[in-house]
Formats: sequence, C-alpha cells, structure tokens
Amino acid sequence: MNPRFMIVLLLLAGCSNVMYEALPTEGNGQYHFEHPGKPAVLVIHGLTATPWEVIGLSVYLTEHNFTVLTPVLEGHGRRPVDLEAASWQDWYGNVNDSYARLAAKGVPVFVIGVSTGGSLALELAKEHELAGLVTVGAPVTLWDERTKYISWLAPLWRYTSRVVLPDEVGHYYPVWPSKSISQLVALIDASLGSASRITEPTLIIQSRDDKTVRPESAQQLSDALVNAPNEIFWVNGTNHVVIREDTDGIVFTKIISFLNEHS
Repeated sequence: MNPRFMIVLLLLAGCSNVMYEALPTEGNGQYHFEHPGKPAVLVIHGLTATPWEVIGLSVYLTEHNFTVLTPVLEGHGRRPVDLEAASWQDWYGNVNDSYARLAAKGVPVFVIGVSTGGSLALELAKEHELAGLVTVGAPVTLWDERTKYISWLAPLWRYTSRVVLPDEVGHYYPVWPSKSISQLVALIDASLGSASRITEPTLIIQSRDDKTVRPESAQQLSDALVNAPNEIFWVNGTNHVVIREDTDGIVFTKIISFLNEHS
C-alpha cells in the first residue's frame, strides 16, 4: 500500500466521533468543602479523569476535618477533543489557581496528586511552600513503550482506546489523545528536571502491581527528591489508582497519618 495513502487513512481514523462525545456533567465537577480555620488539602486527579476519580479520598479528608478542594483540570470532564487542545501548563494553571484559593485562607496547605496529578503536585511544590506533598502512582517510567516516541507519533495516531470499567463509565474518557500523552511526557520531564528544588516532606505511594506506571518510578522519584524528606509507601494487589481500590483503608489511613504529622 502507498505510504501516503496509509497516512491519510490513519488521519481519517483519528477523526472518529469518539473524540467529540461529552461526558455527563453530573458527578464530574469540582469538589470543595470548607472547614474554616482548618488545614487545607488540594487533591488533583489524573489524566482523562475527573474529580470523581478521587471523590472517595476527598470526602474522607473532609470527614477528618480538613478543608478540601479538587479542581477539574483543563480539558477534562468535557470531550476528548477538549483535552487534546490543552497543554500541561494549562493543567498546572488550574492547580496553581486552586492553591492560591486555599493559601488565601491563611492555613497550612497540603497537596495530593494522583498519577498525572502527582507530577503537577511536584511542580507546585517548586513554586510554593507547602505543608506537605503526597503523590499516588506518580509517573516517572511508563509501561507503554510507545510513549518514548509519542512526539512524532501524535500527528499520525490521534488517539488510543482505553479500557473503562463498568463503574467508571461516564467519568473517564474512553480514549487517550496522543497529544495529551505527549504533554504528560513533557510534564514528567519538567517535574523531575528540577526536583532538587522541592524541600517539603513527601509521601510517595506506589502499587507494586501498577500496570500503567512502572513500580520502580517510586524509587526514581525518591532519589530525585534529594532535598525533601520522603518516604515510599508500597501497596500490594492494586492497580494504578490505588485510592480507588483501598478496600481495607490502609492507604487512606496512611495519608491521614502523614497529614496530621505535618499539620
């Protein structure tokens, strides 16, 4: 087959309606609960997700007397095509604005980031003085080898389908836009490149059975945080978003213990 014709077919395939199908607004919006005068926690969801991904943790923190804010990152909670148009700097802008809302209350502010949210949390810690930082499955090395070549694959391969479990339908995009993966890779490089600037106490939570992020990412991140006291908390038997599979409450308990220690 003519190579040019193959490229045209790939581009046409990338125009599928799936990129324009919107998620329902219900259950996917910002979460915010105020406990006046109490320490605050900014919780950041992951790529292609919405605040629904972390709602269990957000509510748990609220029940333990923390002010909690979980924003919707740019391009999320709408259509995959909207995410495709967003840069990691746009996502960081949402996080930075949310931090400013919490910091204006004059209370200690913690940040918890899940997956891509963990990389954004690291960026935030470079710019602001946080009470503490928690990353959950923060990416350093990804299992999918294609991400190494995503910058030049993106123009030819618009998106990759992803598995959305029955209880996740309507809360995650069913595709990974290639441009968004490219932005994630750039964010990972940025967050690790100057990680020595981070000095906040950091809790690194990582599943040994993660199928998205290679588990050795936790140690790689720990090694990069040369000026931040940090601890790796390993979890067994769960996949990437460990807070959604924390049936015995071990991870939530560890997070609360960390926040209380540094409040």
